[in-house]
Amino acid sequence: MNLKLYTKHYSIPFPPMDCDQDFEQFAKELNGEVIGKDALQLSGGLVKGLVKKERVQPGCCLRAWNMVFNNPIELVKPGNQPDNKSFTVVYVLTPGSCRLKNIGGHEQINPTETRNSLMVANNIDLRYDIVPLQPVQVIEINVTSFWLAQQFQKAGFPLDNLLDRINEKENPLILSSICTISVINQVNTLFDLLIDREHAPTQIAQLSTSLVLDFLNKALNSRVPQAPGNNDAHFIKVMEAEAILQAHLQRTLPNVYDIAQQVSLSESTLKRHFKMIFGKSLYEYYLEKKMNLAKTLLLEQPLTVYQTASKLGYEKVSNFIWIFKKHHGYSPGSIKKRGLSNV
Repeated sequence: MNLKLYTKHYSIPFPPMDCDQDFEQFAKELNGEVIGKDALQLSGGLVKGLVKKERVQPGCCLRAWNMVFNNPIELVKPGNQPDNKSFTVVYVLTPGSCRLKNIGGHEQINPTETRNSLMVANNIDLRYDIVPLQPVQVIEINVTSFWLAQQFQKAGFPLDNLLDRINEKENPLILSSICTISVINQVNTLFDLLIDREHAPTQIAQLSTSLVLDFLNKALNSRVPQAPGNNDAHFIKVMEAEAILQAHLQRTLPNVYDIAQQVSLSESTLKRHFKMIFGKSLYEYYLEKKMNLAKTLLLEQPLTVYQTASKLGYEKVSNFIWIFKKHHGYSPGSIKKRGLSNV
């Protein structure tokens, strides 16, 4: 595994989830530190953040990425050619900054910025383009065919469709689905448990198993794609609006009317459905993401408060300081002075 430079882009192959030796080598190449074998703290010039692994059960393990890259990056999951009996389910929580570029050698011409779930056999390459200086949050769930068969039997799902599909040699498994509101909530909870909160193995196991089974049961039993209903159409439009918010974290946000126009919804419909999905208004959601990015930049970049304010699109640093303090409860200068990484 070698980190390669292509013109101004870095290409980073990330290691297999179950190989501790490759995980340690990955840490060395990115100037990171392995903590307790299952966590990687990154603090180099290329990327800062945290990668955590969790062995849920025999045949099922997870990995969560919470990072900010300083350069444009291509993240590569190399396919393991003999390995068509294990699979990875990928949930990208930040589609605006982590965009699927290629699956198994096939370019994704129109990469979506909606939140999708993707399941591929581990002998298939995946490539993602990473936008610099924006949070990148991803969950991978790696499972074996034996584990899948066990879980299908426990859940009372028919095994025929599963076994037929995963044993196809000519057509390696590739399944994709737009995440529903319920799935988004479960993925967000799982991410918080893996990254931010105390260890909760039982809840992590339940959530990860539920996500994989729900995804596969729906994907394998869908025969004819159905036209989206009204709620589904609104959901997709709201996710497009959320991608616009993510894309403007370092610039001035368009007004809600203009965002609604871009996603072909009325302003009132967009506000109503956005609140239903995310539990807060567009501006509240945007401000939370922007202030979290501000904190990340201050903690992990050699930037002054003035430079951070400028990078986030504030013309007056005093406005930035006031909003930051109101949101976080302390001033941005206190982070630079005392290095409050745990506040």
